[in-house]
Amino acid sequence: MTIRIGVIGAGGMGREHIKNLAAIDGVEVMVVADIDATAALDAAGLCDAAASTDAADVAADSRLDGVVIASPDDTHADLTIVAVERGRFVLCEKPLASVVADAERVVAAEATAGRPLVQVAFMRQYDPAHLQVRSAMNDLGLVRHVRAVHRNTNHQWERPLDLVLSQSLIHDVHTARWLTGTEFSSITTQVVSGPRPVEHVVLLGVMADGSTVTIEFVEAAYGYDVELEVTCERGMVTAPQPAQPVVRSEGAAHQHVGDDWFGRFSEAYRLEAEDWIAGIRAGEVRGPTSVDGLTAQRVVDAAIRSAVSGEREQV
Repeated sequence: MTIRIGVIGAGGMGREHIKNLAAIDGVEVMVVADIDATAALDAAGLCDAAASTDAADVAADSRLDGVVIASPDDTHADLTIVAVERGRFVLCEKPLASVVADAERVVAAEATAGRPLVQVAFMRQYDPAHLQVRSAMNDLGLVRHVRAVHRNTNHQWERPLDLVLSQSLIHDVHTARWLTGTEFSSITTQVVSGPRPVEHVVLLGVMADGSTVTIEFVEAAYGYDVELEVTCERGMVTAPQPAQPVVRSEGAAHQHVGDDWFGRFSEAYRLEAEDWIAGIRAGEVRGPTSVDGLTAQRVVDAAIRSAVSGEREQV
């Protein structure tokens, strides 16, 4: 049985999904949509798909088994709802929505549909380094603290705090929930400005079981870099960095870090695509759910409120 997919969004993320999906046996990317007709045609050419400028039409296409939504953040909720109302499986890039109320609408639409259909693309759940941490934690007792560091390089624009949180740190929020198996009860946000409006962000979360989470973000000039460590009752685990050769030349030793998330998480994206397709074949959602997307958005909302109030905010 051929699984037929539509991809909405022909930017870097959409093209990454197209590449991975087209490489899976028994999968056909039928159509690629983007508001920019040239971008849609170019991305469609990667997999001999049709091109469209009507995203809603693709989301509602009855020929499709699944829809990938990699369009701008503020379109995610409405397009996901269109697809869910037609019974399509959805892989929606994070965030599920730009605001909590829209994420709640997605969850409500899925409930009305009567079965799980939406997976949110928190791809770190498929990253081998993150999976190794989760496995190693099993023998170390209860989690006491999670520390996540997110160093990002943005050469094209300067993002306000709400976008830093919803586009970057929402990944770390989900990671903390996934690793601890519990929810944020409160969060405190501290922001340091500099040449950019947001140079450095620190989130301190308290989880429902009393464990704590520290999430750090820095706009780093040198590249894209993610760190993770978990402290438990009987020890701690640190995520390994992706294996890269150390090159010695001209009196120096150099190890490549990378300057974007595509290189760092290429294997995670590939495994995510494979698992999503396997879930469609089995008629189920196997990865992070719409409720995971909504819950992470509620944490982001509380973090924004804390930055404004200067106080710890309840989630």
